[in-house]
Amino acid sequence: MKRSSPGRKVLAWVLRAVLLLGLLGVLFLEPFTPTVDQVTDTATITNYEAAMVLSQDGDLSTEEVITTEMPANKHGIFRIFDTADPRRDNIEHPVTIESISRDGLQEPYTIVPGATGTETARIGDPTVTLIPGEHTYQIKSSTTGVLEPGKEGETLWWWDVVGQGWQMPMESVTISAQLPSRPDKAECVQGKDTPCTANIDGTSLRIETGPLDPFTPVTVRVSFPSNSLPPPPAGSSDSGLVALTIALSVLAGLLAAGLGFYLISRTRESEPGFPVLFEPPPGIFPALGVKVLDEQDSSEALQATLFDLAERGLLQLAGDDDTWTVTVIADPAVTPQWPAETAMMLAMGLNTEGDSFEVSKSKGSGEQIVAARKALRSEVSAASGEYLVSSGAGIAGLVIGWLALLGSFFLIGRYFFGSNNPSPLWPLLSGLGVFALVALGMMFDPGVLTKRTETGRDVWSRTGGFARFLTTDSSESRFEAAKHLDWYPKYLPWAMALGSAEIWAQRYEAQGLETPAVPWILWAGTGRNYSMNDMNASFNSAIAGASAAYAASQASSGGGGGFSGGSGGGGGGGGSW
Repeated sequence: MKRSSPGRKVLAWVLRAVLLLGLLGVLFLEPFTPTVDQVTDTATITNYEAAMVLSQDGDLSTEEVITTEMPANKHGIFRIFDTADPRRDNIEHPVTIESISRDGLQEPYTIVPGATGTETARIGDPTVTLIPGEHTYQIKSSTTGVLEPGKEGETLWWWDVVGQGWQMPMESVTISAQLPSRPDKAECVQGKDTPCTANIDGTSLRIETGPLDPFTPVTVRVSFPSNSLPPPPAGSSDSGLVALTIALSVLAGLLAAGLGFYLISRTRESEPGFPVLFEPPPGIFPALGVKVLDEQDSSEALQATLFDLAERGLLQLAGDDDTWTVTVIADPAVTPQWPAETAMMLAMGLNTEGDSFEVSKSKGSGEQIVAARKALRSEVSAASGEYLVSSGAGIAGLVIGWLALLGSFFLIGRYFFGSNNPSPLWPLLSGLGVFALVALGMMFDPGVLTKRTETGRDVWSRTGGFARFLTTDSSESRFEAAKHLDWYPKYLPWAMALGSAEIWAQRYEAQGLETPAVPWILWAGTGRNYSMNDMNASFNSAIAGASAAYAASQASSGGGGGFSGGSGGGGGGGGSW
């Protein structure tokens, strides 16, 4: 017999589903491209020309002529160069700026900080304001490693000849490139997926487009035949590295699953028999019995303990729909109590005969309720040491499980939202994700941190057997309610601790009897009609209301041909300033 919270199981399965969807998303989806605040520049590029020379070793020289219509109060333009490779993690395209001129004269420029994977040149003098009108900039630059391996030995030049970061509209665009070998095919995409024409004449490539809106790239993919050029570096796309990554990921997942199932097996306890018992385990009070049964505190331990003390003649409970009063009606010094009960009463100010405590929806009452519950749980935990011991495997599983879950979500978020589309680090993500998926059930099991001693197993069996009697119909044929009316108040504290007070009352009602009276409760609820279910609901509501009032006061006190535009290397963009 294992009692567990349905809410914990539901939460564990929800997290499993979210984690699994995240892992599948990393496997099958592309990272999210962050939305940039794309503000159209007030300047306009009336003509953009780029003459490129590509060597067989993958070096690329570019001369850009950018004719710009400048409005008033401008100092110049800035040019952004992309230096990161979009498909090969360990390949970069460092940019060397050879010269920059404006209107035929050398122009000053400064390299300024930019986004990771880019290099930005701010061109112009901040102390000089340009005359409004047309200005022509000439930028000579070079980079390396622009060729990459394609299918079946072919070599590709996959490049953004116009970058997607240009903030200025372009009225006319002409791109020419001198290639190191005659290509098999040249494809061109304008914008996201609008085809454009790439004309090939021997080893010369020419592209002309109409007007381009801001942030509209032009991407070219040129295929060279196998063995026509020296093999370019493969970067992280190398098949051997991919195979190694897959192998390490599978191995990490298997090891993580093995560790998870091993820890789960070490935390499992074989259930003892739960024969139906007609009395609770001797020498055990309700809050402690439920602690050993469920390996967690009863949510109604405070109410159950008050009921138990009242049933033993120390307290009297009087209440209506709004408030309840707990009164000491015997001398606590001569009435046997468990340390947990004494600590709870002291926290509520119930020290001597005649003392009383009002349970109401007020801050003061709630503060004492919270203190009493804390004192009770502390003493119950101390008393349970004879029956429950720490589980090293459970503690390890819980700590590693939460680290694995948080680490998995971090890596998933890093993949989808991180800058420059970082690698998901598959071996690490595989290990963390699989362990979290396996261990989530254990992580939400309150009993994973403890194991029962031999004495604890006996109390577990006896408490579980008594709970069956109070909460199930398995022994109803052997329970004649009319002969045992005194059992109702006597066992009501246990039913309360087990969260089964309503079911316990129904055991009598099912046999045609009114719920027996409880002599230590004075109830003046709705309509003055005596109903144990109404009484229990009222008392629990008063306790919850007091706790909520205190919690609220604490809170308020502060505390195109198979590829898309913008998919190539190079590119970048720019604007005016």
